[in-house]
Amino acid sequence: MVAGAQAGRAGLERLSDGLIALLPLMVAWLSILDDPVEPHTGIMLGVATAQTFTLVWCRRLPLTVLLMVMALETVLVVLDNEIFVGVLAATFALGTWGKPVQQRIGLAIGLTLLAIGMFVSIVGGSQPGFAVVGIVSVAVMFVGFWSNGRLGARQRSRIRELEAERTQVVERERALLARELHDILNHSVTAMVLDATAAAETGSPDEARETLDRVARTGRNSLAELRRLLGVLRANASATDHDPLIVPPGLAQIDELISSTPLEITLIQQGKAGLLDASIEHAAYRVIQESLTNVIKHAGPVATTVSLSFAADQLSVVVVNAPRVITPNPGTGLGLVGMRERVSLVGGTLHAGPSADGGFEVRAVLPVRSVACSA
Repeated sequence: MVAGAQAGRAGLERLSDGLIALLPLMVAWLSILDDPVEPHTGIMLGVATAQTFTLVWCRRLPLTVLLMVMALETVLVVLDNEIFVGVLAATFALGTWGKPVQQRIGLAIGLTLLAIGMFVSIVGGSQPGFAVVGIVSVAVMFVGFWSNGRLGARQRSRIRELEAERTQVVERERALLARELHDILNHSVTAMVLDATAAAETGSPDEARETLDRVARTGRNSLAELRRLLGVLRANASATDHDPLIVPPGLAQIDELISSTPLEITLIQQGKAGLLDASIEHAAYRVIQESLTNVIKHAGPVATTVSLSFAADQLSVVVVNAPRVITPNPGTGLGLVGMRERVSLVGGTLHAGPSADGGFEVRAVLPVRSVACSA
C-alpha cells in the first residue's frame, strides 16, 4: 500500500514538473495570439522555449536553472516583452528542491536584480512611480513563490517521515507477532511431548486415549499456528528474549487486564466461546489492551464498554468509550496502524473512528478457526 502511494505521488510530481516547465512557452503563445503584430515574436518564442527546456532540470539543479532563466528573461526585459512566469516557476523550484545555501544565493541575486531595476526605473524612467509599483509587486511574488515552494518541501519531508515511521511500526508488529507465534508453537509442542510421555509411562488405556485426543487437538492447533508463522516470519524475528514455555495472553486474561486499568469498564460477552486458535485470542487481547491504553491517553477516565461477540465463523471485539474529559494527548496514530496490521495478519479486519455519541470506537472482526475444526 505504501509503495503504491509513493509510486502514485511520484507520478503526480513528474506531471507537476512538466506543467511548470511548460508555463513560459504557454504564456508566450498566449501573448503572441493576443498581439500577432508584435515585432519581437520570434525572440519571445525562442526565449520561452529555452526557459521551458531549462526548467526541466529544476529538480536537480535548482539554483543553476534560476540563474539561467533570469538571464534569458533579461533579454525580454531589454526588449520590453517580459513574461516573468519562468522566473517565478524557477523560484518555486528553488524553494522546493534547493539546499539552504542555494536558496540564500538565489534569493540574494533575485532581490538584488529587482533592486537594481527599481533604481534604474526611478532614475531614468518616464513613469518611475508606475515602474516602482510593478517591481515591488514582482518582488512580492518572487518571495511568495519561494515561500510556497519551501512550505511544500517541508510537507513532503513530513510525509516521508510519517511513512518511514509507519513502515517501522508495521515491520515491528510483524516481527513481534512472528516471535509470539514462535512462543505459542514452543508451548504447544512442549505440552504434546509431556502428555505423550506421561501417557506412555503411567496411563491406563482410557487415559491414554484421552491423552491422544488432547495431543491431536494440540497438534492441529500447532499446524494452524505454523501456517501463520510462515506467513509473517521475518529474518529479524527472534524468540531469544522470551521464555518459550510462556504463552502470550489471550481471552482468559481479559478480566485481569480490565481490572488493572483505572477506567470504569463494562464487559459484555455474547455467544459461547469455543476452543480458539491461540493467535486469534492473542490478537483480540492486544486489540483490547491497545484500545484501553488509547482511551486513557486520549480521553481520560471515561466510561468504556468492551464487547466480545462469538459466532460460528468470527469473533467480534468492540471497544467504545464515552466522549473525552481531558485535552487529548497528540498522537501519531501509529498505535492504530499496529493494531490494524496485527489483525490483518491473522486474517481479520479493524475499523476505528468516532462513535455516534461523540466518543471513539474500535471494532475488530477476527476469523474463528476452532481447534476442533482445524486441519
